[in-house]
Amino acid sequence: MEKKPLSKTIRTFFGVGDMGFSLMTLVEMYFFVFFLTNVAKFPLATVAVIGTATSIGDALLSPFYGAFIDSIKPLKWGKYRSWLLICPPIVVVLYMFQFTKIGGDAIGAIIVTLGFVISHIAWNIPWVANIALIPLLATKPSERGLLSSRRATWGAGAGIIFSYTGANLAALYGRVTGNEVLGYTLLAGTFAFIMLLGYWFHFKMTEGYEETGAEVAANKSTKPRLGLIQMLKMAGTNHYLIILLIGDFFRYMASFIMTAAAAYYFTYVPKNAGLLATYLLLVSLAQLVGSYLAAPLTQKISSRAASIISLVLCSAALIVAKIVGYNIVLFLIAVITAAIFLGVLRATMVTLYSDVAVYSEWKTGQTATAWIMGLMNLSLKTAIISRGTVIPFVLATAGFVATADPATASKELTDAVITVFVLIPAIFMLLSSVILGFGYKLNQEKLEIYEREIEERKVKAAQ
Repeated sequence: MEKKPLSKTIRTFFGVGDMGFSLMTLVEMYFFVFFLTNVAKFPLATVAVIGTATSIGDALLSPFYGAFIDSIKPLKWGKYRSWLLICPPIVVVLYMFQFTKIGGDAIGAIIVTLGFVISHIAWNIPWVANIALIPLLATKPSERGLLSSRRATWGAGAGIIFSYTGANLAALYGRVTGNEVLGYTLLAGTFAFIMLLGYWFHFKMTEGYEETGAEVAANKSTKPRLGLIQMLKMAGTNHYLIILLIGDFFRYMASFIMTAAAAYYFTYVPKNAGLLATYLLLVSLAQLVGSYLAAPLTQKISSRAASIISLVLCSAALIVAKIVGYNIVLFLIAVITAAIFLGVLRATMVTLYSDVAVYSEWKTGQTATAWIMGLMNLSLKTAIISRGTVIPFVLATAGFVATADPATASKELTDAVITVFVLIPAIFMLLSSVILGFGYKLNQEKLEIYEREIEERKVKAAQ
């Protein structure tokens, strides 16, 4: 099937579904633990069990969503687009169970855990299918950069929307229903429904860009579906993919540590927790700017170069933030500058995975786009688990006590908080840049050659 030129709608609105997806996941990111402890009022030991079970389950399943998509027969609307239509309605229902308290603590915890794990399975499949559309739709590296940038820009916009609506909407639903728990249940359902509408919009705008199940079945040149062993071998022998996964792990670690440590900084350094909301809004705006700038940047200097430069400059900005950590104005300027480069990376790193998928198809002669793109989840999930060890370790070495009055915090503790918030992420960003700089040599010239050869093979196979 010859690739169609990207429509104006796709060039402009690809990523609306990612905005809905981000809105949905922000509910979990900011409110899930708070909901369990303060709203549903589960015992702390139960909360710990829920957190452990859900995190491990989610991480163990993360590498296999792409494998599932690539290994089964394409459905009626295509290998990727079909999942954008089928899965979102399932997510809307299951995600709400993650924010419930039904029955006693034991039964309630089981329902929440199952709601978490099963809803994540249902949402990760269309998430992988959606990013797998990028190399399918694009005809050259610059178009992959454009689509990744649009996706990241719309996704970053979710943070701005959520900063105004998240807590307020949960409170409104709680007041209207007279049930605080139901307020969070409906909040989760609302943003999951927005995700559904967004992914269905992606489904509609990409109509005609992917072979349907019937067309694939009628195409005699279609290669047999890949088995898991073949896919594992493809990943294990793709050195660009391995380097990218390692580098991306450290990038995610830096980003997640900053997200988790922000509240500690504003509580213990300027001793004004109310500044956190302002910080979140400013960071969201900065990432929106960075995501938008990623498209022209990748066209000018390539996704690889843009990623490495952004990692280095982000690290530099965070080191400056460490130096001026006690000057709140200068500190915010430095961190917001770093957030711009985080926004660029949010787009360019996805482009690198799509480039690796092209290289994999050229090298093996087999298409495994969903498998390759889906492995992005592996870096993300392992970073989420790993971040939980860094912050407690550094704070513990500084004598952190949760019950202590922030007003009496020692200089040693505030120094440790600044170190966790910006210096450790700066080190991880720099490490990621070194790994990609020396190990990831897949450049734009090579990719253009690979894509031409892939198209030539397809033409020969069809004749």
